Amino acid sequence: MAGEDRQEVVRPDMKVAEVLRRWPELLPVLVEASPAFQKLRNPILRRTMPSLVTVAQAARIGGLKPEELVAWLNRALGVEATPEVLEAKDVESLLGTPPPSWVSAPVGFRLDVRPILEQGGEPFQAIMAAAKEVKPGERLVLEVLFEPIPLYRALGKQGFLAWCERLGERHYRAHFYRVKVEGGQKTSAGLVPLSEADWDNYQAEVSIEENLEPPLPMMRVLEALAQLKPGEKLLVHHVRRPVHLLARLEEEGHAYLLKDLGPGQVKILIRKGG
Repeated sequence: MAGEDRQEVVRPDMKVAEVLRRWPELLPVLVEASPAFQKLRNPILRRTMPSLVTVAQAARIGGLKPEELVAWLNRALGVEATPEVLEAKDVESLLGTPPPSWVSAPVGFRLDVRPILEQGGEPFQAIMAAAKEVKPGERLVLEVLFEPIPLYRALGKQGFLAWCERLGERHYRAHFYRVKVEGGQKTSAGLVPLSEADWDNYQAEVSIEENLEPPLPMMRVLEALAQLKPGEKLLVHHVRRPVHLLARLEEEGHAYLLKDLGPGQVKILIRKGG
């Protein structure tokens, strides 16, 4: 019965498509929440974006706090959500993280999609076409109205690393770096791998609490790593597999091992490169 109750409220980790399928009456509520959601009025666009984005991610896209949007949607259902329901744990924002070393790489393609978004259009196809023009070792630079969190995973599958900076209230610059490959392997794959014996020998340790919102987990790990000398190791107790952090470690030449110990328990051993 408790499981059924859990499904009767909007949660930050639910896909927008699931929310609209369960409660279609929330569509006008969502559209009014932010100008970024105006395109949901279009039935065709409503079949694409909501299936990729969670409520928490949609909130970030719309310039809202995830807990505010979740509370707003639940109030429209006549439900006062509990603090537990309001927590957003899957947001993968990169804002505030230190600039990666590749951010000065040559620009392969620059695209300003703000006019498309301002008119309620969907720039996804234009972005995918631009990405095809970017060669390994080059960057795709996007000028957008909000942090394009869904693109991190979509372009990540095509071999891009991501980073984003905020330049103004409605102006974000997202950088996507296409990783170089040599002989079918990423250039960072030449690192000497760690072994099981390394788990027992590390010079520093850091823990990531479950309620620590991105980008603070990545920043905490990178700051701890910066205190070490090349060759020294850092043990990280994390609550999830940090995909952006792992990509960053590979790109900067830090070898790592990861153990998934079960729900909410991931252990990562990092050897500082250099």
